[in-house]
Amino acid sequence: MNPLNVHSNESSLLLDIENLSVTFGKGTRAFRAVDDVSLQLKQGEVLAVVGESGSGKSVTMMALMGLLPSTATVGANKMQFDGKDMMTLSPKERRKIIGKDISMIFQNAMSCLNPSFTVEYQLAEVLKTHLGLKGDAARQRILELLELVEIPDAKNRLKVYPHQLSGGMSQRVMIAMALACEPKLLIADEPTTALDVTVQAQIMDLLARLQHEKKMAMVLITHDLGLVAQNARDVTVMYAGQMVETNTVPEIFEQPSHPYTEALLQAIPELAIGQKRLNSLPGVVPSQYDRPKGCLLSPRCPYKQPECETPPPILPTPNGKVRCIKTDFPARTSTLKPHSETEFMGSSL
Repeated sequence: MNPLNVHSNESSLLLDIENLSVTFGKGTRAFRAVDDVSLQLKQGEVLAVVGESGSGKSVTMMALMGLLPSTATVGANKMQFDGKDMMTLSPKERRKIIGKDISMIFQNAMSCLNPSFTVEYQLAEVLKTHLGLKGDAARQRILELLELVEIPDAKNRLKVYPHQLSGGMSQRVMIAMALACEPKLLIADEPTTALDVTVQAQIMDLLARLQHEKKMAMVLITHDLGLVAQNARDVTVMYAGQMVETNTVPEIFEQPSHPYTEALLQAIPELAIGQKRLNSLPGVVPSQYDRPKGCLLSPRCPYKQPECETPPPILPTPNGKVRCIKTDFPARTSTLKPHSETEFMGSSL
């Protein structure tokens, strides 16, 4: 059984983002990288944010954490975490939350860990900053964290440097760092990037177990719908900085309401068994300088209509929303079954 995202009707809203926008630059060179994105996440649940590179997934989460550069302008009707208004917090108040109540596992752990400091030093900095732990108390907590993420011979790993660790071990150290203060929300940004398939499965199994044991909420950022099927209950699909569809995982897999969601599903290898070629969506995500009028997907969309020259409305669907004028895609029979409300898939990938 996969323990990720066990749903409870009694869980309360932890994260509430409404109409988030992120703009880089000013004047004629201004570029809106995230446009009108809304996300909600309850305590103890897992939300998957899906899309190609350039869809704005990571920028959305970094806006929440206040990690964007000074060239970025962030606006939102609402950005609340655990009842706190993140838009009005001072930098000092935000620093008390980020790293403690909200933690993030960044892409490519090999480049995120500082090569100049040992594993012990980097973990100790987190514990000292947020919990005030020093000396033997910090070392004991570090050993507990390394054992928690299943690093073998943890005591002898304290003095090693990042370059002495494999990719999988480095990712485990990053997970230990993210969990050091037992956060309420864990953001996993492509947590299996640059890892081989076997290690990917181990890392996702580890995250599944820890999320369940710690009862954390988690945002899983990925382009892999296979991971989504096994590890989440709700999913938001993003394209070119916009939310194009949001729904429960079963609804997304059985009845996609947006052409982009359909294209992502068709590109899953498990759904292309017996075909000569894997389905793909022609073209690329539009950049700052080639954004089309109206629907941003229209140059790539097989269902393009004249009405697509104007911005599409956001329409309700069963259990979700979609940004499209076409919502009547036929039901599909998937060989990659997402979990139901009461029964979860196994954790093998």
